[in-house]
Amino acid sequence: WISQVGDNQTRLVEVLKRAWQRSDLILTTGGLGPTEDDLTREAIAEMLGEELRIDSASEQRIRERFTRRGIKMAPSNIKQAAVIPSAKAIHNARGTAPGWWVEKDGHILMAMPGPPGEMHHMWHTEVLPRLHQRATGAIIFSKTLKVFGLPEGTVGELVSPFLSSANPTLGVYAKADGIHLRFAAKAQSQKQAEEMIAQGEARVRSILGEAIWGTDNDTLASVVGHVLAEKGLSLAVMEYCTGGLLTATITDAPDVSAYFKGGLIARSNEALIAYGVDAGFIYDYGIISPEVAQA
Repeated sequence: WISQVGDNQTRLVEVLKRAWQRSDLILTTGGLGPTEDDLTREAIAEMLGEELRIDSASEQRIRERFTRRGIKMAPSNIKQAAVIPSAKAIHNARGTAPGWWVEKDGHILMAMPGPPGEMHHMWHTEVLPRLHQRATGAIIFSKTLKVFGLPEGTVGELVSPFLSSANPTLGVYAKADGIHLRFAAKAQSQKQAEEMIAQGEARVRSILGEAIWGTDNDTLASVVGHVLAEKGLSLAVMEYCTGGLLTATITDAPDVSAYFKGGLIARSNEALIAYGVDAGFIYDYGIISPEVAQA
C-alpha cells in the first residue's frame, strides 16, 4: 500500500495506525524537519503511545553541522534530535534531520527525510543494508565513485584489475554526470563491508586521482556548494536561454542558502543590457558567445 497525507497530525496518526495494523514493514518519508508542520515524529509517538525525548548524540551532530557551515542554529532545529524509546536515530549524512528506525511488537517502521538527496542517501547507506541483513543474515553495501574528464573505455582499462573481483565487485557505468564506479560488498556487518570496499577504493583513488569528483548521491552542484561554503565564498548567476535551469540545479542541493545569493534570468538582449552586460559585446559577438558569457 502507498498512502499520501498532508501536514495534519490527526490524519497522520490515522494513516500510521492503519499501516501498523496491516503491515510488518512501514516506510515514511518527509515531516522530519524543524518547522511546526513537520509532524512525523509527533504522529509516530502518538500512534505508539510513547513520549518524545531529545537524543543527545543527534543534537550534537546537528549543532556541529551548523557550526561547520558558520550558520547560527535556530532553536527550532533541536526538535530534529527527538526520538521515542522504541526508536533509534538513523544518521543523515546529507542533512540535519536524522531518520528513525522503530522496532516494536513485531513491526519495523523507518522514517526518512523528505528531500530526495537526503532520503536516497539514507535509503542506500543506512536503511537498505539493515533490511538486507534482516532478510539474509548478511548485508550488501555499495559505494559509488563518480569520475569526470575520462572516457568510459579509459576508466575501464585503468581499473581493469578490479573488475574480476568477486567480493567486492566493481562495475563501470556511463552516466549523465560522468563515469560511475560502483563497488558492492557482501558481509556479515556493514562495518565489515565498508572495510572491504575501502581497500579497493583506496587503490582506485590512487589511480584516478582528481578525476574522481564525488561519491554516491553527490551532485556537481552539491560538491561545488560544499567547497564554496567551506571557503566562505558565495555564488550568484545570470542566465540566458535556460529558463532558470542553472538556478534550479544549484538550489536542488542541500544547505544552498549558505552560499547561493540568487540568480537573474533573461530572455532578451534588453534584459541582459539592463542587468549590466555591455551592449557592444552583444552586437559584436552575438548573444550566445564566450565573450558575452564572460562579460
